[in-house]
Amino acid sequence: MTYRRFWALAALAVLPLDASAQTAAPHTQPPDAFVYQPAAEVEAMTHRSDGKPQSKIVIDHESYFVEYVTRVINTNAEAHNHWYDYIHVLDGEGSITYGGTQDGAADTGNGEIRGGKLVGGKFQILKPGDRLVIPPGMPHIFTATQGHTFTYLIFKHKA
Repeated sequence: MTYRRFWALAALAVLPLDASAQTAAPHTQPPDAFVYQPAAEVEAMTHRSDGKPQSKIVIDHESYFVEYVTRVINTNAEAHNHWYDYIHVLDGEGSITYGGTQDGAADTGNGEIRGGKLVGGKFQILKPGDRLVIPPGMPHIFTATQGHTFTYLIFKHKA
């Protein structure tokens, strides 16, 4: 996928899902400055030589943010009661288990439900180019395929 097409899709991902939703007045937040990052910088943000997971927020606004994530291990179950997750798989191999319920999870604040066991979820293998939309409140857990890294880009939009 070309970067132009990717960023065009990214721009669409942060648009409100419901046309009747109340939107802020145009230009109420300062615009982002022009940013160019060569592939080597993006690679350095998303991949570590020590094999540990890496996460980097590259845009952060009150109602949305953009984050690169690389996983090399399984994660804990989580649900975000106030955020949509728009995910584009960039590299590697992994899976997601989603839906069901979180048994033994705790609200860590602001509607972020973390930990516990995911019970009754559905399983989906993920490959580069795949796109996901995780609605607010849906439990999910990402798993990297053993021996592989798994890199994706998240656009989080406040519900």
